[in-house]
Amino acid sequence: MLVESWSLQDSIKWTELGAQQSLPITATETIAAWLVAQFAQRDVAKLSDKESEHMLQTVIDAIPVPIFFKDELHIYRGCNKAFNTFLGLPADKVIGHSVYDVAPKELADIYYQADCKLLAQGNKQVYETQVKSETGETFEIEFNKAVFYKRNGHKGGQVGVMLNITERNQLMRQLERASLTDPLTGVSNRREFDKLVRLARQNSQKSDSPVSLLILDLDHFKNINDVHGHDGGDQALQFVVQKLLAVLPEYAHLFRIGGEEFYILMEQTDEKQAQQYAEYIRNYLPTQSLILKGAHLSMTMSIGVIEIKVGCALDGILKRVDQALYQAKSQGRNKVCLAREA
Repeated sequence: MLVESWSLQDSIKWTELGAQQSLPITATETIAAWLVAQFAQRDVAKLSDKESEHMLQTVIDAIPVPIFFKDELHIYRGCNKAFNTFLGLPADKVIGHSVYDVAPKELADIYYQADCKLLAQGNKQVYETQVKSETGETFEIEFNKAVFYKRNGHKGGQVGVMLNITERNQLMRQLERASLTDPLTGVSNRREFDKLVRLARQNSQKSDSPVSLLILDLDHFKNINDVHGHDGGDQALQFVVQKLLAVLPEYAHLFRIGGEEFYILMEQTDEKQAQQYAEYIRNYLPTQSLILKGAHLSMTMSIGVIEIKVGCALDGILKRVDQALYQAKSQGRNKVCLAREA
């Protein structure tokens, strides 16, 4: 796979994540620059030097990434074996044809518009899009393209190098998901909460609909760890998450904030509705029994509730709902308390 920057440590990291190998993208930029220099010395319309042409073809065929060049009329005038293999098309189905002959129209339109922009502006162009092979498989591709000129100074066309970034992007998405997910329970973490609560508040303001927040804390969790060990505590947290997800409304999102503490963000929900749902959870959870080492374990939660009002700072909202949770716990736990007005 191709990466923005390369080091031995980063290469090992990508390999551990599933990449077969990693190379710096700058290597392909060097290839494109070299090809432009080669074409600057030639006239595509008058390829009389067969020996030079054969040597150039031999060189680009040895390069393992797809390479192509087109004339100023957007017609393919050459490519390497990697390009043919990638598309699943022989050279005679590419050379002398346009993108509309080698790609579906919806993708060919994207390529053609990019080509027109490149030839109009000159210089270089880098962009990401999709490419579909002859077998129907779709890949994420980064195009590195540059204009080359004829000896008379007129634009002769473009040369392009295609980078298959499908694997890299998949791994990056996996890393992004992992950074937003609690590894123990599989639900979203605090970082994801910070992102989604901003979106929820924006949606609330646009649609003039309420949004509320619950903070939940598993009661006597330390005792569970003391009696059943940390493995038992982990099982208890996973069990609670499983039960909460089973009764989570479609417009709500569950987050593990840390330890035995959770948030539930509820869009289209005012304070009264959120309080009713919190009471439902408070009564529902003790009816669900977890078996640990043959013992039946019943758990309860203390819950704080707040409606997130427009114009209120998030820090203040979190402080107030945390105070409501503290009140619920100080009243004997297994309680639901509303946050006080600011």
